[in-house]
Amino acid sequence: MNPINKQEEKELIIRLIEGDAEAFEKIYYLYVERVFYFALRYLKDESETEEIVQEVFTKIWESRMNINPDMSFSGYILTTAKNTIFNENRKKINHQAYCNYIISYLQKNMQNVENEIVYNDLMELLNKTIARLPSKRREIFKLSRFQGLPYKEISKKLAISEKTIETHIRLALRDIKTAMKPILEKII
Repeated sequence: MNPINKQEEKELIIRLIEGDAEAFEKIYYLYVERVFYFALRYLKDESETEEIVQEVFTKIWESRMNINPDMSFSGYILTTAKNTIFNENRKKINHQAYCNYIISYLQKNMQNVENEIVYNDLMELLNKTIARLPSKRREIFKLSRFQGLPYKEISKKLAISEKTIETHIRLALRDIKTAMKPILEKII
């Protein structure tokens, strides 16, 4: 479309404000290339630029009642383009930050879930290993490690020497270490 003078442009703008679709189409063809190349300087991507151009002209149509026909329409449309570009970039940045947060959150929680699974597996193996200990050794181990009783108290309670208790604890720990070694090697 050929360039038009200021008066013809003003008449088109007034018709646009009144909702004239033909006037909008003429304005579109007058400014589409200018808006496209203006946006392309910022975006450097033609498909993104085309989307911005469509959005700019959609905004022009939707907000046509706010256009001042006495002001520069060229300045108005390029300001609309600039604001649209900045808003889209802000959305992209916010979206990227949100995605990074979600990824970080999921990784952290997946690690927590994995740690909990490993912990539960280790506890299950520990309990099975303790259950397989000879009954006296199992009783001594539980009194010492789960109830926190010192050897002296266990000795009095079970009427056996502290040396025997020490031996049972050492053997229980050896059995537990042997049972857990394959799993711990995988984790560490």
